[in-house]
Amino acid sequence: MPKSGTHLLTQVVDLLGYQDFGRHDHAWRKAKDRLGLGRPVVLAHLRVQRNWKRRLMTAAGRGGPTLPIDVTLPVQTPISLVSEWLHAVPPGHYLSGHVPWTESTAELVRTVGLKHLLMVRDPRDVLVSFVHFVTRPQHVLSQDFLSLSPEQQLTLAVEGGVGPRSRKPIVGLRQAFASILAWRQEPDVLLVRFETLIGERGAGSGAAQRGAVQEICQFVELSPEESLIDQVCLRAFDTGAATFRRGKIGAWRDELSPSQVTWCTERFAPILDELSR
Repeated sequence: MPKSGTHLLTQVVDLLGYQDFGRHDHAWRKAKDRLGLGRPVVLAHLRVQRNWKRRLMTAAGRGGPTLPIDVTLPVQTPISLVSEWLHAVPPGHYLSGHVPWTESTAELVRTVGLKHLLMVRDPRDVLVSFVHFVTRPQHVLSQDFLSLSPEQQLTLAVEGGVGPRSRKPIVGLRQAFASILAWRQEPDVLLVRFETLIGERGAGSGAAQRGAVQEICQFVELSPEESLIDQVCLRAFDTGAATFRRGKIGAWRDELSPSQVTWCTERFAPILDELSR
């Protein structure tokens, strides 16, 4: 789920010895990414939207059936192209992204045989982080959200709608969460909670963090030495990510007014209930 600690999860997986399939190590690869050439470095709106192969296939009408990539600004992408991207991921590597559950997407993931780490977080923290993120000048939705009052921003983020400036259809976080949590019905999916993985530096528990790392290891069939688990827990909290802001549990309590807390909690009640199970 976007704004749920994607970088935290990939940092843990990196430290366990896996390699990011989308990592840029050379200037040419960075240039290709900016131009939308080759495979997207992450399966999310911006990278998939500007991918030239997707655009050409769609324009030529030869893409065939599609599936959505990204949960708040979904990009319809030919299944055949997504299959190509997923089949290219070699052993010992991973590809991150924000992909809503659909029957077609689930069938593709099963066919490719990938394991799926599903990162989630308290939706109220996701909401606060999301609004901060989309109001940054470089974000495609910044002018939409900056044109709104704080209350209107929350409503658009939670319920979805159409951007008042861009006219882009925006999927609200309630629907986005439902599309992500639907992955729990699939095999080879492990739900990872931000609150357990963040550790003491993020106002969490060291014991819970260690348990979460061990569960990830078991899921991906690793048997690391205890010293490696120690290092993962020590170094997982990384403030160097471009999307890092606070990285704390319960930041919504400091940033939402009492009335906003009540409003958000009521609307996120089914999600909060499911995450508590």
